[in-house]
Amino acid sequence: MERPDKNAAEPKKGALAGTEAAAKPESRFSRFLRRALRWATAVVAVFGLGVAATWFNQVRPRIAQQEALEQGLAAVEKQRDELQAQVDELSEVRGENEMLQDELRQAEGRLALLRVLVDVTSAQLGIAQEDPIAAKAALENTAAALEDLGEKLGPGEASTVAGLQDRLALVQEELEADIFAAQRDLEILANSLLEIERDQFGS
Repeated sequence: MERPDKNAAEPKKGALAGTEAAAKPESRFSRFLRRALRWATAVVAVFGLGVAATWFNQVRPRIAQQEALEQGLAAVEKQRDELQAQVDELSEVRGENEMLQDELRQAEGRLALLRVLVDVTSAQLGIAQEDPIAAKAALENTAAALEDLGEKLGPGEASTVAGLQDRLALVQEELEADIFAAQRDLEILANSLLEIERDQFGS
């Protein structure tokens, strides 16, 4: 009488282990990793959208404004040089010379104002690009430019220019401690300069 084969009767241990491994549920750690990967992907996508929005809403308009101001500055410098040449040519013709001298003073005053405005806009651009060091550097010579502006505008605007100087000093302090406050005060400074330009030069 033949004895039954134990190996044939019992299922192979390797096959059983493989079935158990296939049926084993996913571990907590694997589920955590998969969820973390999804969250990380979502955060990166949101961050990318934020950077793009900042570029289109703040940096790009500041660049355009800066370019426009620099073009205006170049145009006024050219006008000033032309007026100076005419004054030199007509130094003997008193009446016309006085009129040209007045126009020259106006051009120099506007040029001084635009130089300050270019500095302020450059600082705003630096803040929009999250570069406070560049913003600080843009304002390095602005105090001297404001002093020159005060001389060009004359005693009648002394209090206005003093207010601009106080605002500039505040901005320079805030660039070290509170970038958002500096951004707000730069905006006020820029608006004040534009208001002076409208009042004094009809722009």
